Amino acid sequence: IFIKVKDIAYLGTGKNQIGIEIHSQVNRITEKIFEGLNYNIKKQDRVYFAGLTKKNLSRSEFRYLTEEEIKLLKMLG
Repeated sequence: IFIKVKDIAYLGTGKNQIGIEIHSQVNRITEKIFEGLNYNIKKQDRVYFAGLTKKNLSRSEFRYLTEEEIKLLKMLG
């Protein structure tokens, strides 16, 4: 299995939150990566997927996809 980690960094203070940017088609890959390092994942949040982002959305908010986003997802699927 080939996994490309594009970027990884601590978030905030205390080094208890990690941001990771990966390129993989493997399901649950972040859990597998951190289990292998003996880290305990308490919460996970995907902020970007297939060109889609949650930018400018508060927790529990949603937005409708644009026609272009729908076409992109259909091409990828």
